Amino acid sequence: MHASDVVLAGLGAVVAVAGVTAAACAVGASRLKPSASAGTPVDADGYRADDAAVERFRELIRIPTVSREDASLRDDEPFRQWVPTLRRLYPRTFEACELTTIDDFGILLRWPGADPAADPIVMMAHQDVVPVEGQDWEHDPFGAEVIDGQIWGRGTLDTKCIVGAFFEAAEHLIGQGYVPPRDVWYFSSDGEEVAALTCAHAVDWFREHDIHPYLVLDEGGAVAADAPLGVAEPVAMVGVSEKGHVDLTVTARADGGHASTPAANDACRLLARACERISANPGKPVLTPAVEATLSELGARSGALYKAVFGNLWLTRPLVTKIMAGVPETGAMIRTTYALTQMEGSTAHNVLPPVARANFNVRVAPFETIDDAVARARALAAQECEASGLTPDHVTVEVNEAIPYTEPAPVSPFAHDAAFDYIHRCVAGVYPEVGFAPYVQNSCTDSREFNAICERVYRFCGFVYSGEARTLLHAPNERIGVDVYKRGVEFYVAFLGHLADL
Repeated sequence: MHASDVVLAGLGAVVAVAGVTAAACAVGASRLKPSASAGTPVDADGYRADDAAVERFRELIRIPTVSREDASLRDDEPFRQWVPTLRRLYPRTFEACELTTIDDFGILLRWPGADPAADPIVMMAHQDVVPVEGQDWEHDPFGAEVIDGQIWGRGTLDTKCIVGAFFEAAEHLIGQGYVPPRDVWYFSSDGEEVAALTCAHAVDWFREHDIHPYLVLDEGGAVAADAPLGVAEPVAMVGVSEKGHVDLTVTARADGGHASTPAANDACRLLARACERISANPGKPVLTPAVEATLSELGARSGALYKAVFGNLWLTRPLVTKIMAGVPETGAMIRTTYALTQMEGSTAHNVLPPVARANFNVRVAPFETIDDAVARARALAAQECEASGLTPDHVTVEVNEAIPYTEPAPVSPFAHDAAFDYIHRCVAGVYPEVGFAPYVQNSCTDSREFNAICERVYRFCGFVYSGEARTLLHAPNERIGVDVYKRGVEFYVAFLGHLADL
């Protein structure tokens, strides 16, 4: 059974339980309406991306800007080609804008506005991509081949599509004589995929120059062509926050020995039990206001059952929370999660190791902290030691300091906020057939660094991503439709071209 079907079945039970209040539920459901932008939708003013725009985008895909976890293994030559290629493809933009380099290959580009004293807009994307080795590609991952209306290649979705769209939009608008009402900054990291410090250093540069952005728009959500909860129409999902992340090392210690005489509390068995206890007891699920807003918008665009349930959270909240928590894809929306990703024990098949280790990749919900997540894992490990008749020091939990970690991002304003509604108006103008909803992002982006200097940080890629497309991120056969790319460019033309309406 699909996850959404599980949720639907559970929600049916909710409605059955709530049958005694049917009249009240009907009223709540009737009040659940799709959101509408507060102002007039804005569009690309007749602009349509052409085949030449697609060809320029394909050139960017052909540059293998691959990041490596081990920086010594990275080939820097493609990154040296990046800016010269952009200059050649988008000459007007580079004539009008001022370039600053961050950490050799990071890009800060200032497009001067009419009022340099006004707080600027920051547009973000990253030029680096993940490796392709060991993946079974049907077409050259850096060939940018067009097959059946799809552009194939690493980075087509993540996130060279945003790079191309920004520069196409800027090139067009500058050619029309457009001057933005405030400065527009474009930032691009060469190490987003490996959590490099380039973005943090860019934020430091902004601090040093006393620049405080009014709005930051990065990757993250997209126009989901097949939204969850039975929504038939596409919905633009805009990230208003993102979960924190940290890696934890769980270490079990015991007497080693020969595998012929195993003990109940040998290191591997003890580690396995401790890891299972941690995995089975993640953080408490909570429906935050952002999640409630997501459910309300999706529910308003769903069938009668969802409307009844999500329009009456005053009644259904406990069961909705429980049902969502029981399904991985919805449970991750409402709690801190602990993913067991690595385990190691003996180096020999017939030896009991004195030490066994595991790694948990933890995604911390916005209403908790890393300290909360660590404390919970430590308490659970101690419980396992007690249940095994051991002292707590037999299983330890420590933060893996070798892997970058970050606290959850603050929640950017979304209810009755001019900036959030401006994004809505741009979506409504370019994609009039789609819904619009805030959400909390489970994955991590560079934009979290900008939360230190900007209240309004939003995570939205202005393209249509199907369910299949979302599975292709970091996977083989990544590709984007030609028409999807062209329409996404129009979104960025609309967004940049109407900043006076902010």
